[in-house]
Amino acid sequence: MTTTDRPALLKVSVGATLLILVLAEVVAAFETTMAIQLLYSPGDFFTTDLALLVWIVTAYSLVGALATGFVGRLGDQLGRRKVLIGVLALSALGSLISALAPNFGVLVLGRALQGVSAAVLPLCFGIIRATFPSARVATGIAVVGTSALLAGAGGMLIGGLFLDHASWHYIFWSAAAFAAIVAVLGAVFLPREPRESLARASRVDYVGGLLFGGSVAAALYGLTISKERGWTDSMVLLLIVGGLVGLAVWVAWELRVTAPMIDVRMFRNRKFSLGMLATALIAVGPVGMTNIIVITLYRTPSMIPVPGGDPINLPVGLGLSATMAGVLGFVTAGASFATAPIIGRISTRYGARTGLIIGSAMMIIGMLVVAVAPTSLTVVISGIIVVVLATGFLYPGMPMVIVECVRPEETSAATGVNAVTRTAFMAVAASLVAILLSVAPITLGEHGFTSRTGLNVALGACILACLATIVVAALIPGGGAEKDAATGPSGRPTRTPEVTRPEVTRPDHATSAVTEPA
Repeated sequence: MTTTDRPALLKVSVGATLLILVLAEVVAAFETTMAIQLLYSPGDFFTTDLALLVWIVTAYSLVGALATGFVGRLGDQLGRRKVLIGVLALSALGSLISALAPNFGVLVLGRALQGVSAAVLPLCFGIIRATFPSARVATGIAVVGTSALLAGAGGMLIGGLFLDHASWHYIFWSAAAFAAIVAVLGAVFLPREPRESLARASRVDYVGGLLFGGSVAAALYGLTISKERGWTDSMVLLLIVGGLVGLAVWVAWELRVTAPMIDVRMFRNRKFSLGMLATALIAVGPVGMTNIIVITLYRTPSMIPVPGGDPINLPVGLGLSATMAGVLGFVTAGASFATAPIIGRISTRYGARTGLIIGSAMMIIGMLVVAVAPTSLTVVISGIIVVVLATGFLYPGMPMVIVECVRPEETSAATGVNAVTRTAFMAVAASLVAILLSVAPITLGEHGFTSRTGLNVALGACILACLATIVVAALIPGGGAEKDAATGPSGRPTRTPEVTRPEVTRPDHATSAVTEPA
């Protein structure tokens, strides 16, 4: 057994490996959402200029867009375990820089370095694909995918508690410690993938990686600032058009090189292309819009007091506190996470497209329930529970469709492109839903509130996106993960089909580092 084939220092079960991967994704989700709370708590250290303050989020997002596809491909070539540990170490360093920052600019620099953690999810998917028994691949992807929802809600809650009862520094100290601990756990326990699950190419397509990441980052930044500047702003148009032109140049480059960063020929595969289209629809609709719709319902007051007169009842909103909204978000996300094993079994048996159809149908039901009485706590919470459970099907279903139709050595790069697509279209959704919710607003003095018309328009757009997703998912070629695991993007057998169906081994065998408990 060569050095590169040698497993981790200690052998662990599938469940223990999955736990470490979940913790790695929790690191990324926490670093995303805990810092968002800083946008609502500017103090002496932070600028009160919102255009500057949003760089706490923007710096992370742009580096994440630049890193995801690039890091995913490095993982496919050099080993996902090794690259995952490096990403977690860089993330910990970024958190440390932000915690010790003497000024706001250095804090943003640390946040930018933290952005590499956005590449954690594709690396986790690659590790699962390469080391898990085939019957457990879909469940593993579902568990790790839905853990992002739970961790995201938990990050908002914990970040708020730090700001309310301690100091903003604790957000970054805790993130640094957490990332460092998970990196050590990964170094000790995570298995190295078999050689056959890695890409053969020894050269790294740095030009392709920079073209892809830079173009996506430019377009994503344009989408981000469009919420403040509007879609007709010259800078917004320049960034978005420039990013799209850059992507066209990137496609031409990738078609020329022998070892591309991302093999764009994968789009010739009908299942891959339809899976990416479904991802775009889900991101711009149910996944991208629901977060803002839910926050609008939770935080909009149910009535406005009038001095010396009767209060004015508003047609939309529950008037919940930030803490209560955080608690509800965490509880409902926990319910979604609990369903991950069921989602995984459905994907294994019937294919990921079935999960996308079920999730989209459930999302429509939940939206219709919310529309019935958007000021009733019972009705709104009932609808949102259905919506969150639907998200539990959609979130892991998007990458699982891609995993089903790409070769093992392309898993992290392909799911990285899927993640970037989701992020970009969620940015579109953030701008779009803000416009839709502001249709026919209720204006009271200097304040504007969402009307029933605005809410219905936003819910209607989300429902249309769900219906389109159902149509696209129905067109995706069938077959579960077990059927598709041994075929490449063109339906050809992979170079080493046995890698995608690793046998369960005892600790005395060297064929797989992940073993079932005896």
